[in-house]
Amino acid sequence: MKLNLHVLIIIFFTQGIVEIADMIVINKVDDAKLHSLAKSTAADYRHALQFQRRKVDSWDPPVLLASAVTSQGMMDVWEGICRFQSHMVSNGELYNKRRKQASYWMWKHVEDLIAEKTQNDPKVKDQADAMTHSLESGLIPPRVAAAQILDAVFSSENSTRR
Repeated sequence: MKLNLHVLIIIFFTQGIVEIADMIVINKVDDAKLHSLAKSTAADYRHALQFQRRKVDSWDPPVLLASAVTSQGMMDVWEGICRFQSHMVSNGELYNKRRKQASYWMWKHVEDLIAEKTQNDPKVKDQADAMTHSLESGLIPPRVAAAQILDAVFSSENSTRR
């Protein structure tokens, strides 16, 4: 059974195999043998993009042809990057994205600090080890173990401040 390339690309998009992109660049157009294949691949991507969920509703990701070896199409790639950046700034999407990223990274740092405290503070580490044992033995659920470890983190933090 012959599977059409744009059908395969759609499968990749729907299965999360292909990342949702702001721009797709097909490279290797400098090779005469690959040029027609690159053009066909670009057409398949353009077709498949109609079915892809977009990262930014108001942006249609362009599909471009380029060659890193000969620089053919590289100016188009750069202009596409500039257009996207300008679009993201002008409609406030870049600001919103940065705001969401800041919140994500704040919580990621909180997780990291708690994990670090759990590993480096002997009292907290002992409590975490005890909770892990109780959890693995089926004596307590994960939520209770986590709450007790957090209690140990905060009580250890309060005792070091005194």
